[in-house]
Amino acid sequence: AREPDGTLRCWGYNAYGNLGDGTTTARMTPVDRGGLTGALDISFGQQHHCARMRDGTVRCWGYNGYGQLGNGTTTNSAAPVTVTSLSSVLQISCGYSHCCARKADGSVWCWGSNSNGQLGDDTTTNRTTPVRVAFLANVVNIGAGNYHTCAVRQNGTTWCWGYNGYGQLGDGTASDRY
Repeated sequence: AREPDGTLRCWGYNAYGNLGDGTTTARMTPVDRGGLTGALDISFGQQHHCARMRDGTVRCWGYNGYGQLGNGTTTNSAAPVTVTSLSSVLQISCGYSHCCARKADGSVWCWGSNSNGQLGDDTTTNRTTPVRVAFLANVVNIGAGNYHTCAVRQNGTTWCWGYNGYGQLGDGTASDRY
């Protein structure tokens, strides 16, 4: 839950530090996010979470086996860490084990698992720090699914990439797009 002052409170499963309270102890009631205040938005992955901060940065915590915390490591963190080299963020969205951020300049940057090309950098290489989505600009909205990501451009067109086994990319195929 996000309080009016931007303080985050979470509860439940915490084996990987998912709650961000500095422990791996499950909680039955809401706990404070270890002094993390100023959060404007929060997005939840499978066992990691990220918050967009008032200063335009992003802080993440929890499981980090694919680099989904964006801090250049694959080490889990029970306390929020700052995503490396990411500023002027207006929106975040996390999928199962990846996250993406839309910056003020209309670019999209993603990090974490890339097994199906969900980072949009024309590879399937996992990234522990943000990479810019290739060939995409003037984005006004983003959304991450489990293993795919979509973006809406200023001209109203929607672009999607990543896992497409059920046609979720909307291109009439079942082929993944990187």
